[in-house]
Amino acid sequence: MKFTRRIFILIAIFFLVFSMVSCQRSIGYSILLWDVPEKNLQDGQIVKVYFKSNISQVYVISLPDTNENFEIPLWQLTVPQSKKKTEIAAQKYRDFQHQYAHIKIDGLPVRAEAVNTSKQVYRLHKNEVVKILYKGQGQDVIMADGSKLDGEWLCVLTDGGTEGWCFSHNLALFTTGAGGEIVSGETIENEEDESDAILNQVLQAKWYPESYARMLSENLIDLESMKTGYGFDTGTESGKVSINMKDRFRSANYGGITKVREKVYDFTGTPFQMIINSADEIIVNYTGTENKPEAYTFVTISGDYDIAALIQSEQNRRASEMQKLYNVDSFKSANYGTLTFTGLNSFSWSGFSLAVPNIIPREARGHGSVSIKYLISENLKNNFDGMLTFNFDGSKSEVNFFYKFSNNGLLLEDASEATVRNNVAISRGKNPTDLVFKR
Repeated sequence: MKFTRRIFILIAIFFLVFSMVSCQRSIGYSILLWDVPEKNLQDGQIVKVYFKSNISQVYVISLPDTNENFEIPLWQLTVPQSKKKTEIAAQKYRDFQHQYAHIKIDGLPVRAEAVNTSKQVYRLHKNEVVKILYKGQGQDVIMADGSKLDGEWLCVLTDGGTEGWCFSHNLALFTTGAGGEIVSGETIENEEDESDAILNQVLQAKWYPESYARMLSENLIDLESMKTGYGFDTGTESGKVSINMKDRFRSANYGGITKVREKVYDFTGTPFQMIINSADEIIVNYTGTENKPEAYTFVTISGDYDIAALIQSEQNRRASEMQKLYNVDSFKSANYGTLTFTGLNSFSWSGFSLAVPNIIPREARGHGSVSIKYLISENLKNNFDGMLTFNFDGSKSEVNFFYKFSNNGLLLEDASEATVRNNVAISRGKNPTDLVFKR
């Protein structure tokens, strides 16, 4: 009985809606924002709206001069209102009536406001089509060299209903006819040329500081300069280009990418410029507010490397090396006293006066912190296990020793005159002092 009653209620609602439409009781008038070529409708036309479904996200409208009604997505129409108000509102769209645009580059952002730093609401792909709604007064887009980028800010609508602002420099405008065909305007080739293909490959790649490739090839992971977040982000997803390096972070929202000359591209509206040396190497130039140029080289890394895992592995290796020293109660030397590694990267050292001041500073106290900060090159590994860095309390200077651990004890060789490049010791000093300790 309850089921039958529900059926009658649904039928009654259906006939009520149907009678509203059939009796031409509209909820207002709307402006068509996107062509409907199968119904011979073009953007800019004013249509009568009868019903809105929030569930189906459609309006029911009638075709002009006919009794035919059909559904249309909500985003393709303006909000229904009186006919007079709709006719006034239609004037806003007349300058760009029937005008659409192809997107020239991948990653062009649609922004909430006509400002290059405004929030990104959508990201366009090359050859995607948008509807041009109207022109706005926006902020100039400035190139990396300080010049203004040609173009203007246009309010656009995507075929999914997202509305926002695009700078016209990377838009190829065209005009459509009643059947949806292109009747005039700029065209772009669907096929990518070689430079476009390389650019798109570069924009999608993961870019690391060039030092990463060297560290991986030599199997020397420098924890001072390898971090998971370091590198160059082209901003293909975020719309924000950025450099993240040790003591350096630079970022900016950009409005697209402009080809300056062969293999040279500006991130429009930012101080960033990119030079593509190859699909695996780029140079990024950045000019700051004081016009001081900065240049960074970034590379891709072949192979399936997990940077976080590499860092963790190196941290574990160093911890294991230090643990060997912690496991010994103390190391004793007839000339240089007693050295104890007390754990948690700390040490105590008494009786080291013969090493002062040539190796250890006068102000150094008998305790402090110790770590493996520097790496050693392959040619030094035959003689040493690595390099230890001592930071004595009371002294601002670090003291470095090559070290060799054995069952008999510990050898420390003064490394104050060693040659260190990129945090890797590549040679010993000419006449180093050896400090020999027994267990």
